Formats: sequence, structure tokens, C-alpha cells
Amino acid sequence: MEPVPRLAVLVPCFDDGETLPDALASLEGQQPHELVVIDDGSTDDATLRVLAELEGRGVRVIRQQNAGLSAARMAGVEATAAPYVLPLDADDVLAPGSLAPLADALDRDRGAAVAWGDVEIFGDFELELAVADGLDAWSITYLNTLPGTSMIRRDALLAVGGWQLRHGYEDWDLWMAFAERGWRGVHVPGPWLRYRRRSERMLAGTMARHGEIYGHLRRRHPELFARRRREWLRSRSPLGARAFFPLIGALPLSDFDRLRLYQLVYRPRQFAAMRRLRRRAERLQAAAP
Repeated sequence: MEPVPRLAVLVPCFDDGETLPDALASLEGQQPHELVVIDDGSTDDATLRVLAELEGRGVRVIRQQNAGLSAARMAGVEATAAPYVLPLDADDVLAPGSLAPLADALDRDRGAAVAWGDVEIFGDFELELAVADGLDAWSITYLNTLPGTSMIRRDALLAVGGWQLRHGYEDWDLWMAFAERGWRGVHVPGPWLRYRRRSERMLAGTMARHGEIYGHLRRRHPELFARRRREWLRSRSPLGARAFFPLIGALPLSDFDRLRLYQLVYRPRQFAAMRRLRRRAERLQAAAP
């Protein structure tokens, strides 16, 4: 019997046949790993053909009725046994050699629940995206700056019930659960993930419902939000964020407008670059025949 690899890669797929092959190709030559593709009720004929081809090549494909991203990922968790788990969206790709450094970081720091690297956006536009230096129990209640494609210690994931939300912010909810328990995260410098930016991507719909889902997060993690003042004293967030986030939180604004201000204060240059590139992409799409 072959030993279980130290990490598992979970790739949920819902009508992602166009991009799924690229995601899987980025796993070639990586650290040995368990791989499972979870078909979350795809109906697109092209996607179904791609999934059938993958099964013919020996890739493990789990099929289920559409239940959302969290349920698909958890089906992948149940189908694997490796101590570390990395979810990879079917429209993103990993940089060469990205799995080993993240797993090494968790090997070195037994107290860390999650490890992540830097992110490069591609697709509608290209941009290097700054991420958090650590899992900060204060700033995570305002803003999520950890990539969803992070390597997670299986025991920690299962201890908090795994991914649970269905309609967005699944990862933010998980990081809050970790922070609520005082668990650490490790940032491993290096552009390990290429995140495909598409105007129709699920995140766009999530942002439109930010206030509703964020309110749900507050109800799910009352202890973490109640500790805000105490965690502020221990936070290593940028000084500007520590000074202005509480002031922004007191303004008579919608949760979405506050979020935009948090993003502006936290990474002003990145916010400006993202805004400029997004508007340029929108103009190009509007001008396309």
C-alpha cells in the first residue's frame, strides 16, 4: 500500500470545462499529492465531456447534485486523507513549484493552521495582489486579505466544521473561525497562485450581497467581534488601518461602502490600481463587437 501524500488538492467544478484543464495542468510536476475533482452538478455538455476524459485518464472525479462551493470542497475532504488540504478553483492556476513551500511552512510551524502565498491576477487585467502577512484576529473582522487557495491543516479544518457557507465568503468565514480560536497563519512569499479575474465570476455576485453575508458572519462569530478592542492592541495591521478602521466603522454608511473604504485605507496603491484596471477592462468589454 502506497503511503498517503502529505497534501491533497481539491478542485470543485461547476460548468468550468473551459478552464479546468488549465487548472489541472498547473498541478503537473508539483509535489506529489492526492487529487480529486468534484463535479458540483455540472450541466454544460462541454464540461461533462472534459470530466469524462479526465476519468478516462485516471483522474478521480466525484459527482454530486449542485450544492455549492463549500459542499463540493467538503466532499473532496471526505474523499482524501492527506494531513494538508488545498482547494483550487477550476478557473485558477498554480505557479510551478508552489505546493511544496506551503506544505514545508506547515511542517515547520506546527501551531499554524493555514499557509498562503502571494497572488497574481490575470484575465480581465493583470496585477500583483498583496496579501496578509499573518492571520490577524482584529483586521479579519473588517477585511479578508487571505487568498482562498491556501494550504490548510486538515485537523484544524475539521475542528471548526470545514467550509460551511453556501452563498459566498466561505473562506472569510473559515479564517474567522480560526482567528476566533487564536490559531495562526503563515505567509510564504512568492507568487504561488494565479487568480483568474472574470467579470462574471461568482465573487461579483457575492459583492452585491456583501451587507447581507457580512451580517451573517457577525452572527456566526460573535466572540471574535466582541474581542475587537482587545485584539486591536495586539494587532500587527498597518498603522493606517488601526487608526481609521474603527472610525470608518462608526460612519453612517452601508456595509459595502465601508468595505471599499477599508480596502482603500489598507492598500491604497493596490486599491487605485485595481479600480483603474477594472474600469479599463469594462470599457474594452463594452467596446467589443
